[in-house]
Amino acid sequence: MLKREEIARIKEMYPKGTPIRLYSMEGEQSVPPGSRGVVDHVDDIGQIHMKWENGSCLALNIEVDRFDIITQQDDISEKKEQAFIDKVNEILDKTDFLLLNMSCNTENTSYAAETLLAMHQAFEEVYGEGYVDEKYGMVMMPAVVKGTESGIKALALVTLDLESSGEHWGTTFLTPGGPLVQGNAELTEEQKRAIREYYIPYDYWYTPLVERDHHVNFTDMPETVANIRRLVDESLVAGEVQQMEGPK
Repeated sequence: MLKREEIARIKEMYPKGTPIRLYSMEGEQSVPPGSRGVVDHVDDIGQIHMKWENGSCLALNIEVDRFDIITQQDDISEKKEQAFIDKVNEILDKTDFLLLNMSCNTENTSYAAETLLAMHQAFEEVYGEGYVDEKYGMVMMPAVVKGTESGIKALALVTLDLESSGEHWGTTFLTPGGPLVQGNAELTEEQKRAIREYYIPYDYWYTPLVERDHHVNFTDMPETVANIRRLVDESLVAGEVQQMEGPK
């Protein structure tokens, strides 16, 4: 049971109207993870009564539920991520996934390189060129992945926490059958088996520039991965040269 001073602190931290994002709610399924809502009030036992976006009014228990206050920067980050997803979906709507898989795993990497470049350019249109600002927090990025045991390569979207030195949080694999989100509850058993058999465990090499990432070794990138990344890396080098030369 919470003490009186703890309840007073909760009331101070979560005034009416505070925007909240839910990560998990103990024993409840009616408000799924990722839901947003606003605080209605905090009662005298410390429960945070909510108005959730799906119409639910379930209260939060600060001792067992996981949630966070949505800041203005969070809103900016979410809007940028959605803008990037929209651009990537336009690219994927035109993608031949069988050809993409073949291109990733043969000597003719042209189709994979062109697709990765298109995804990288979409990223730069949203986030800008150069190093990605850490303040965006969780960021989804174009990448090449390689199964460490299978050797199979694929394009992917990896989600990194830039505020935690690039800690990896999830991957969407662009498979021969289309995009598959690792850990998605809606995956079929066949799709789960395919991810396990072909990709897991895996190494990844994303295309944007990130500072202070201690998780990815770009200096020891396999040549087969470098071949897929070549157009992106050429564009990054050209951009750096242009910045050094300055305006003409």
